[in-house]
Amino acid sequence: MNRRTFIQNTFKAGLFTGISILPASSLLAKKMVNETYLTLLHTNDTHSKIFPFESNSGHYAGMGGIESRKRMIEQIRSKGQPTLLLDAGDFCGDRPIYDAFKGKAELEAMRLLGYDAFTLGEKDFSGGIDNLATQIQATGMKPTICNYDFTYTALQNYYQPYTIIHRENLKIGVLGVLLPLHDKISISGIENLVYLDAVEQANKTANILQQQQCDIIICLSHLGDRYADGRISDEVLAKNNDCIDVIIGGHTHKFFNQPRVYQNKSSGHTLVNQAGWGGIQMGQLDYVFTNTTHKKLIRTRNIFLKEKKNE
Repeated sequence: MNRRTFIQNTFKAGLFTGISILPASSLLAKKMVNETYLTLLHTNDTHSKIFPFESNSGHYAGMGGIESRKRMIEQIRSKGQPTLLLDAGDFCGDRPIYDAFKGKAELEAMRLLGYDAFTLGEKDFSGGIDNLATQIQATGMKPTICNYDFTYTALQNYYQPYTIIHRENLKIGVLGVLLPLHDKISISGIENLVYLDAVEQANKTANILQQQQCDIIICLSHLGDRYADGRISDEVLAKNNDCIDVIIGGHTHKFFNQPRVYQNKSSGHTLVNQAGWGGIQMGQLDYVFTNTTHKKLIRTRNIFLKEKKNE
């Protein structure tokens, strides 16, 4: 389905009521008084792929890698618009790099790229809770998770339920949620991880951010896109929240062509986007904020990242 057909069908379904998506060329129009633009860049499920996929990786050969991601991020930031860089978890994986550095290399790469917020996935716990806490402490990269109580673990001082980020005159609230881990991983001390209902905690945290008068509320989710059995997912959260504007998803490795938009409990809309896996893709959402219309989504794209060939 091409972009025009998608937008026409979405409007017919009534999903974009109150949300405007304008052509990409509108970004080139002269900036109006009292307008602020915000670009959200996001990744998920990198799985320790610091380097591009090898030449024997079929369709994925030469895709991904931190260098190509860095190049694209710098290109977008160079335009001078306020930009946020986010990750929805599983930056670690079953790779030689993770085996060698136990997550420190992956976190350090995220730090050097200038990530503003991230959450955790189940693979990030592969080396154990104590190891994860050690790497977070060493790199200063503190994850955002609101639906776990880590009080009785080494992570107790190395996470935050939410963060508020300022860009120009904007106040951006970011929270994070993680799927139930107990049936996903087997590590020492897992019994001390206390899972809290993701929808309940996300709503509670988003309400705090709304009370703090955040201009946009973003949830970094490692729940997964949606499931036939109706278990907790991004779709379930999107339909059952009050004031989350955007859910940046992970875990199910979906290469979205366009975000999905759901009507939430307050009769507003929650957008869900996901950017595949392995660092192959990076999502981009562009918003404009005005004094009169508050916020509009004006462009979306998911960018495939490929290694630059030597001249």
